[in-house]
Amino acid sequence: MYSDFPIYDVPQQNIIQRFFAQRWSAIVIEIVMTIVITVAAGAAFDFFDPFDGSQETSAATNASENIALDDAGALAGDPLQFIRGRGVDYFRARRLAAAEAMYDWAIALRPDDQDSYSWRGYVRMRRSDYFGAQADYRRLLEFEQNAFDGHNALCWAYGETRYFASALTHCERALALAVSTVELASALENRCWLRVELGDYAGATRDCRLVLTLSSGNGDVEALAHYNLGRVLMAEGETGAALPQFEEALRIGSSYAKMYLDISRIYDTLGYKWSAQASYEQVRQLAARDRIVVQAQG
Repeated sequence: MYSDFPIYDVPQQNIIQRFFAQRWSAIVIEIVMTIVITVAAGAAFDFFDPFDGSQETSAATNASENIALDDAGALAGDPLQFIRGRGVDYFRARRLAAAEAMYDWAIALRPDDQDSYSWRGYVRMRRSDYFGAQADYRRLLEFEQNAFDGHNALCWAYGETRYFASALTHCERALALAVSTVELASALENRCWLRVELGDYAGATRDCRLVLTLSSGNGDVEALAHYNLGRVLMAEGETGAALPQFEEALRIGSSYAKMYLDISRIYDTLGYKWSAQASYEQVRQLAARDRIVVQAQG
């Protein structure tokens, strides 16, 4: 409508409008708002944590422990580092829903951040969200096709959802990529568990017995190796030999709630009511600690 008027008759933008019209101003505003929102939301999680956080420590104290300020009092460094740090803190405190929210935020801020996909996938595994974990680890492998963690996790996650062919493919890939005793033991234990699910008891026995000779120092993996050996022996009718394997698994302990649930059901079937209840109590404790919903025994 202004085409018929001289340029000096067209309403001109003021200085603020001209600032916001520049492409670089949008970038500046985005950076500032990211910093403000990052710090404010991090503080809000401590004061008003929707995922059952503690209010004993002030937000100001927590913020000072997790972020660095320059001489002018501005945030120094990458806001993503602060968010991921919060995710690690929440995970260590077993506030898994809060940890997942932090990695959701990190990925929204930087969709190509590999570490955030790996961490969120692991948190989702711990929350028994195996489909969500599969999506995250597939994304990780898009960035790095030879990532051991991605293949090893997908071996487990696909197995839990009974996509056994895909699970076995990733198990084999993880074993080929393992470069340490810890990685080898973890990948072997995953394949042992998967082979039990597939009914390959001879293969499962070989894998789990090899895990126990590696002395990886990972108690969780060793507990699961004993548990899976017990499952093999039960399937083969060797109940007397299976029970010591279960007892050793329980003695070492694991963060895998299904191990305790399965052993509890076996004990209950055999008539060992007290042992069944003790094992099931571990399921309840893990579920309460990690905010996982488990199906009660019938």
